[in-house]
Amino acid sequence: MAGGRPGDGSELHQLAEQQTALRRVATLVARGAAAETLFAVVAEQVAEILHVPLVSIVRYEADGTATERASFSQRGTLFRLGTRWSLGGTNVVAQVRDSLRPARIDDYAGLTGEIADRVREAGIRSTAGSPIAVAGRLWGAMVVSTFEPDVLPAGIGADLTEFTELVATAIANSEAREELQRLADEQASLRRVATIVAREASQTRAFTAIAEEVGHLLATEEIRMFRFESRHTAIVMAAWGEREDVLPIGARHPLGGENAASRVFATGRPVRIDDYGTATGAIGDAARTTGTRCVVAAPILVQGRLWGAIVAAKRRDVPFPVQTEERLGQFTELMATAIANAEARAELARLVDEQAALRRVATLVAEGPAPTELFDAVTAEMVRALGADGVTLARFESDEELLLVADLGNNTFKVPVGSRIQYREGSVAAIVRRTARPGRVEYDENDMLSKLATRLQARVGVGAPVVVDGRLWGLMVARWGGDETPPPDTEARMERFGQLLETAIANADGRNQLIASRARLVAAADDARRRVVQDLHDGAQQRLVHTIITLKMVERALLHGDDNVESLVHEALTQAEQGIVDLRELAHGILPAALTRGGLRDGVEAVVQRLELPVRLAVADERFDEEIEATAYFLVAEALTNVVKHARAGYAAVSATTQDGMLRLEVSDDGIGGADANGHGLVGMRDRVTALGGWLEIRSPPGAGTLVAATFPLSADVVGHLP
Repeated sequence: MAGGRPGDGSELHQLAEQQTALRRVATLVARGAAAETLFAVVAEQVAEILHVPLVSIVRYEADGTATERASFSQRGTLFRLGTRWSLGGTNVVAQVRDSLRPARIDDYAGLTGEIADRVREAGIRSTAGSPIAVAGRLWGAMVVSTFEPDVLPAGIGADLTEFTELVATAIANSEAREELQRLADEQASLRRVATIVAREASQTRAFTAIAEEVGHLLATEEIRMFRFESRHTAIVMAAWGEREDVLPIGARHPLGGENAASRVFATGRPVRIDDYGTATGAIGDAARTTGTRCVVAAPILVQGRLWGAIVAAKRRDVPFPVQTEERLGQFTELMATAIANAEARAELARLVDEQAALRRVATLVAEGPAPTELFDAVTAEMVRALGADGVTLARFESDEELLLVADLGNNTFKVPVGSRIQYREGSVAAIVRRTARPGRVEYDENDMLSKLATRLQARVGVGAPVVVDGRLWGLMVARWGGDETPPPDTEARMERFGQLLETAIANADGRNQLIASRARLVAAADDARRRVVQDLHDGAQQRLVHTIITLKMVERALLHGDDNVESLVHEALTQAEQGIVDLRELAHGILPAALTRGGLRDGVEAVVQRLELPVRLAVADERFDEEIEATAYFLVAEALTNVVKHARAGYAAVSATTQDGMLRLEVSDDGIGGADANGHGLVGMRDRVTALGGWLEIRSPPGAGTLVAATFPLSADVVGHLP
């Protein structure tokens, strides 16, 4: 044996010593001695029994290095415990790892690598090593060395094997106890966190408790919990450790660079960085100021979406155990539950507040306030309900211009109501205008609307359309500043307010149109009365006056026996007859006899008979209320008159049908089309139809004829269900 033989030269004596040493080691193993104590005893016993001056026990690490776990030397401390060896080059430790078998090197001259260099510096001549296998996996190696020129005995590998088996048993027992204790500690920690979550504690308390539990459980120096606010920013939600001043709670940091949080955001998977000295980005730079060396991070998934990440950091060069990511994952599941519970409570409260806001707006709409009062109230309710920094309501004036009708926000810059705002492609207004659907943008300075948003200290804008009677009326835009991002359902929530605005604007437009229609009807009635008076004065009245005067002349002539009596009587008769004609024509202009006697069909036929235009008739032989018959008659007469005057049509068609309590009247032609729906005649038709609770449709594409269609309700029950 290297280092000399036993004193009496007896192999039996050597075997007895070896068995005694093995029993001492086995006793320590059975008693569950600490691993470090056992390793030190084994190294010393091996050195004594095998008569070698240096014994080391090393453990293989996941990063391809080996750690000095025990060392015994007759020449004092050569290798410090905890030393990490690089296994590059040629050396016994690397050979054992690669072959999983005993190995030896009798001459290190000319060999390369860190271990070979250190062996030569220590004066070591020969080394031998044997693998330590624990539960079928390679754990480490036991290495013996000599400083003497003589090489180690040929059978020393077998002698080492008996000791490595005991060491493996001790390691397995120790690891089993450690694993059991770890599981017990982990389960106790998880139960404590689960209890806090179950009690519906605040997010702050739950996050703080989780960070503290994870820190103690992993024996790490720092824990940080991040929430991903957007594609660019993460906010620190919880912190634990000695340096809570670095990456403190509430701080926002840009994502990006080579650091754990940014990699989790990019991949959605756990991340391990064993050398954080190369970390980059704002988060990496901040972490490096604490001396962080090793980091493990796990994603926090809430209902399938990436919410954030939890990051554990060490200032030591010893990497985290391989199970660390899995252990972190158990806590992230509890965190996800806590977050989901808190979000559900917040969502419920938000829905309650939103429904209350919608009820207040709906009540205000029902009261029929002035538009300015309504617009201001809606924007105020939206700011509160959405948690926005401001809300703007505007009406589309053209493809490039908005008219501001309301604005409310917490900014000091105020846009006057009535301002006209230019917008361009890419802005939220352009998106809503083009699609008639909600949209969101991050503001820049591309157009005037974005410049305005910048002055309003806004970063994100969400727009929703306001549609009135099927046409795009305007839009509402909610804005947020800072790093806050509006939730994904913001557009849908804004549309609910838009629906109430639609009703209010339609009601206001309806009232305005009704007022204008009534004014036009009153003006038309007054004008009609003036025409009747004028016609009576200029026509029948003049003739009747003339008749009276002539008859008085006849009376004088009879008294005086004048010869011209006959001519005067003839003149009086002529004037009386013409007066009757004038009265009939005047009465015909008000309401024709054919209509009053025979109904709508006879009245329409009388109109058609006076026209030099082929007209196809399909009018029901049915009587209706006088107001409906009169309005339908005048509509047909006006429409056919327009066809004759303007349409250049070859024919026209008139139909009148009843269905489901409604009268549908249509007048069409094959003319040039292009009729102006806002022309005086068509506006008058619409006023007449609307006054009876009906509605008028006009379709007149250029070159494709014109259709004027009126729908009348035939009873009050139908009026109550009009669209």
